[in-house]
Formats: sequence, structure tokens, C-alpha cells
Amino acid sequence: MADLHPIQVFFSSYHPLANRVRADFSGSAGNTVRVAIEAPADLVQDTEAASLHTGFATIVLDSIMGGAVMGSLEKLVPIATVGLSVSHLRRPAAGETLHGEAVCVSVYNSLAYVTGELRDKNEEPVAIATGTFMIGTRATSIRDRSEESRI
Repeated sequence: MADLHPIQVFFSSYHPLANRVRADFSGSAGNTVRVAIEAPADLVQDTEAASLHTGFATIVLDSIMGGAVMGSLEKLVPIATVGLSVSHLRRPAAGETLHGEAVCVSVYNSLAYVTGELRDKNEEPVAIATGTFMIGTRATSIRDRSEESRI
């Protein structure tokens, strides 16, 4: 597992979506995370349009953007989303594969600044985001809480 990007380890083992979706993080390296993820049909909000709630795109973007922060760190420490702004251009369609990319643009003191986007198979944007993450938070992480719930 030493050669895996931190997002691959985190998403496959501890992330709340890990049991719901399969994510392919091929091409992720350092401060850049790339993902291909299928929009699950069981999360459809609008049955007529077969589209998902925009919250799906939000949680995917927040996750990969956090992964870009983790990949930019020399040592893994807890991080937390401080601010996240997402522009939704359309809702993801059930079954479509979304291609995402997040880049940790800069780290200053204990804050990381990140950009992210999700695109469809035609490279049309589905959602774009910017975010700020705190590095070295003291609260319990998702990882700690998920381990507690298994007990």
C-alpha cells in the first residue's frame, strides 16, 4: 500500500462512499487527484430525468479535493474542510461516469487552497469547486469515527 496515493487508501478503507461506489484513482500523484466514478442509480433524486442530487457531486469534489491536500503533505495528519464553494452546472445522470480532478494549489501556514472539477465523458463540466482545508485539526477524523462504529 506504500505506493498508493493517500486518497486511494483513505477512500477504499474509510470513506462513507466507499461501500456505495467504485472509484478509480489512476493518474493521481502528489498534489493532484484524478478520479473516474460512476454516478450510482440508487441515489437518483429525479426519477423522470434519472438524475442525482447535486450533493453527490459535492461530496465527490470535497473528497478528492481533500485527497489532493493529503497528497501534498510530507506526513499524513488530520485535515478538515473549512470552506467549499461548488458551482453545479447540471445534475449527474444515473450510471454516467464522471471524471474528476483536484489540485492542491497552495499551502500557507495551516491552510491548503484547492480547486476541483467534475466532467462528463464529453469533457463538459458538471461541477467546479474551490476549497480551503485546515491541516492538522484536533477533532476526530472520519477514519477514527468509522473504526469506532465497527466496535
